[in-house]
Amino acid sequence: MMGAERGAELRMLDSLLYGKFEARYKPAQGEGLVSSFFVYNDDYPNTPWVEIDVELLGRFKQVVDMNAMTPGSHLRTHYVPFNTHLDFFEYGFEWTPDYVAWFINGEEVYRQTADHVADLNHPVKIMMNIWNPVFDDWVGFWDERVLPRFAYYDWVRYASYTPGSGGTGTNNDFTHQWQDDFSEF
Repeated sequence: MMGAERGAELRMLDSLLYGKFEARYKPAQGEGLVSSFFVYNDDYPNTPWVEIDVELLGRFKQVVDMNAMTPGSHLRTHYVPFNTHLDFFEYGFEWTPDYVAWFINGEEVYRQTADHVADLNHPVKIMMNIWNPVFDDWVGFWDERVLPRFAYYDWVRYASYTPGSGGTGTNNDFTHQWQDDFSEF
């Protein structure tokens, strides 16, 4: 649940370098809200900024924002043929030294291979959150009268990057490590 200009966040304790990251979730609906699944290097500014995002904006029903953020931002807005707020859908990405590829319901929808991908080379933590940014031109205008709002996360899954020896993902280059369905603390 969100309070005024605040949000809720789940953050993994362990850091990971490369892999296949997936979550099944249903985002909050409403202007001024973002429901996210992402990885982030929380040692920034001691090490370079590394962040890879899947962000669902509450103001848009058929939009998924996908970012690879280094000292610059490399954003893709992707339109889907369904209302993201009405049900649970699977969102994720594969992160390797050579590319970042985003998936919706198991289908690759976007891939980045530019030079900035090589800068995504520091361990990250898996994070999920609901928040209300101050960027009105991006997310719309926040109005606390819409509260309460919720983002629902069904599960999160991680597969390590094991080129040539995995059993899942593109070219079977990933090895399933764990899935958490949030059934216990």
